[in-house]
Amino acid sequence: MLTEQFIASIGVPEKPLATNVARDAAIFIRELQPISQQRALFKKSATAPNCLAFSDNHIFAAQLNKAVVHVYNREKGNQEATQITCIALACDDTVLVLGTAEGRIFLWETCTGRQLTTSQAHLQAVTVVVVDSNSNFLLSASADSTVHVWSIPGLLSFANVGTQGLSPLRTFTSHHAEITALAIGHSASFINFAVSISKDQICTIWDFHKNAVLRTYLLPSVPTCVTLDAADRALYVGYEDGSVQQIDLYTVGTTTAAPSGINALQNGEETAAPIQPSLASKWKSPDVSHGATLSISLSFDSCTLLSGHLSGAVLAWDVATGRVQANVLQNPLPGPVTNLSFLPVVGFARKTRRELNVASVIKPRFGAFDSGDGNVPGNYTVNFELPSNLKSSENGEKSAFEESLVAPFFPQSLLDGGLEELMSWANGPSRQASEADNGELDDFMALDGQPDKHRELTLDEQNAALKAQLSSMRRLQNASFDRIEAINAERKALLKREQLRIKKRGGTTNGTHGSDEDDSMDENDGS
Repeated sequence: MLTEQFIASIGVPEKPLATNVARDAAIFIRELQPISQQRALFKKSATAPNCLAFSDNHIFAAQLNKAVVHVYNREKGNQEATQITCIALACDDTVLVLGTAEGRIFLWETCTGRQLTTSQAHLQAVTVVVVDSNSNFLLSASADSTVHVWSIPGLLSFANVGTQGLSPLRTFTSHHAEITALAIGHSASFINFAVSISKDQICTIWDFHKNAVLRTYLLPSVPTCVTLDAADRALYVGYEDGSVQQIDLYTVGTTTAAPSGINALQNGEETAAPIQPSLASKWKSPDVSHGATLSISLSFDSCTLLSGHLSGAVLAWDVATGRVQANVLQNPLPGPVTNLSFLPVVGFARKTRRELNVASVIKPRFGAFDSGDGNVPGNYTVNFELPSNLKSSENGEKSAFEESLVAPFFPQSLLDGGLEELMSWANGPSRQASEADNGELDDFMALDGQPDKHRELTLDEQNAALKAQLSSMRRLQNASFDRIEAINAERKALLKREQLRIKKRGGTTNGTHGSDEDDSMDENDGS
């Protein structure tokens, strides 16, 4: 989609600023088409006529009545605070995903401080972000009625910074109004689906891997929130009138039961015809004064549903009967219950522990760890805690690495392997990737009469390689000899110090024995 923007700057304000204008705002970038709204602003500047210039990356502003030129980075700007509209955690709670009012997505590694920013993919504010169970995909919904599917490994990769890695994989555009809520299935395979609801009273179930609509539900009123049960067999929708509706995903229509309804749609055996759920599946609020249902959450066994309302009330619903069990709170909360979620169940005998524990959160630093060559920068550090006992093998036997951790020193083979790996990193991933690409090109160009890349080395090349190996071995030998000499010198100094200490104590030493040791040391030095 084509967009048209313009930039404007002001001089010294002659009248009080309006309440909707940021303080010290002086340079504005606004979009004219297709949506008229502000895209960026820069503060603390005052320019005279003909004193503003800009490029693709920077803005230059000559200051009024001053010998000063302010230079602004158009990509980073002033790093002013932006309004956050939604958040979610990913990658075992080590990455915080944030949606902004400008339509961007921020990713913040809480254990490193690394911060990434996507391009302005959404035209309006991001309303909700969700992550799948494996933290492979990120879904972001917006008020512009679109849902973007992102690859989290691609966003976090150092090789994709500033390239295609910061662009969405695909875009879902079946809605025609603001998307109010989004949920994703619990499957860990590539057969998974997402549920999105919007203000056009449409609930859509779609495969975010293929960007294909599986089923469409026509809702009776404007929905506000949605959630899925643990088995992905039913979804629950909250409405503005305070009611909650249960929608069985394995029932087609209002009365006809089809045990394989969703499966048939995923396999492409049926068409995704719109369905209007039965009004009997809608649970009415016992008291109209509770207000709109703003948030809902299911218990661990999906038998109890909690709903948070505009009045601050929290109701507990029995999923089997669709009736309110009780008012969870004796007194309602002092404000609207905008977020509601069950915490993980505590008390299991065999609890899966986390391999990493982020004890302290590192403040975000935008662009501090960006590298143009795709390598991990040297200042990139990870701060986390390991569990008290490292996880051993199932049969109780310790690995070679675990045994080396408690040994007096690391084995020489382990050190040699680490040095070889460090030497292999000297070429960098970019070079390895280019070599892999060249290999793929060779495979495709083999029929075009191209010469074979994997030819035998000539005699001169073999001699050069042998000379390089010999030179490396000589350097290693010289370093070893230097180390031996240093050890012998240290041993001789320690022996002399011990002899002096004994003499000071008034003891006598055997001169013959001492001379023998000196002779043996001289022989070792000579060797």
